[in-house]
Amino acid sequence: MLLVLTHSEDVTTDLVLDRLKDLEVFRFNIDLWRSYEWRIGPQSFLLRDPTGRECVEERVSAVYLRKLFFNPPRVDVPSGGSLENWRRGEIEEVWTGIRDLAWQAGKLALVHPSPAGRWNKMRQMRVAAAYFRVPEWSVFRGGGAPLEAPVVAKNFTQNPLGNGGLMTVQPVDPSHLSADFPWFLQRQVAEATHDVTIAWVDGGIFAYELSRDGFDGTDCRIPSVSHNRPWLPFKLSTDEHRAISAFMEATGYSFGRLDFLRDNRGLLFLELNPNGQFAWLDPHGDNGLLDAVAEAVRKVHISNRPGIPAGAGGA
Repeated sequence: MLLVLTHSEDVTTDLVLDRLKDLEVFRFNIDLWRSYEWRIGPQSFLLRDPTGRECVEERVSAVYLRKLFFNPPRVDVPSGGSLENWRRGEIEEVWTGIRDLAWQAGKLALVHPSPAGRWNKMRQMRVAAAYFRVPEWSVFRGGGAPLEAPVVAKNFTQNPLGNGGLMTVQPVDPSHLSADFPWFLQRQVAEATHDVTIAWVDGGIFAYELSRDGFDGTDCRIPSVSHNRPWLPFKLSTDEHRAISAFMEATGYSFGRLDFLRDNRGLLFLELNPNGQFAWLDPHGDNGLLDAVAEAVRKVHISNRPGIPAGAGGA
């Protein structure tokens, strides 16, 4: 049985599972957690979904972690705390715990923690500098901004700012930044012609680009900025392919989505998301990305079926 940890509105999960219809799948949607029952103990766990179907740990051959998102996704936490925020944190710990147990048992498919530990953005950029150009950056508080304009302000998390607001990448005047906040600044790449995002799937590389021509903002993830234009597949140079492979091998991840800018000199590294969304890059399965993800999950499922050697076929 394949256990998938996700949420009910994740289209990426839908598209991947459409390619794994021959497998027995138990889907846990964290945003619908009240509809499930679970018992987890020293030797095993038992999960029961809203239809009464059960998932017993001994029958689980692979666990695939997609995105554990709640709905609504964000909670503004007042100074005195929030019961809902506490509850969500406890539930997330339960299911990341299931993820970690699967990793220990060799049953975690594709998306897993790095053996080399956590890769915070600061660590990413320092290590990436050995493989790519990285726009100048600084994290600071007080004492005056260490970078002069043009720069953009970025964030480390997707925590809400209040009233559901989120901070996106945006140009700032460093001299106007308040000392009441920590700041993450990066040199603005004004001459960038394309946004580039690359999916790393178990050693396979899938590269896509989006022209910045006509952008009316900075963050390409905002629909009003990208105007819902399609990301187009393109071929990396040999050197770029080698650099991406070397960097991802250094991180130890089997999956990741890497974001870059491109100018007339090539790629500039922005960040690595170890469990980034990807279905929007290949929504119709035309470029092999969805199939690659599904096959990586299937490989772990097959390798853990009793009596079935790795590489053998069958569901």
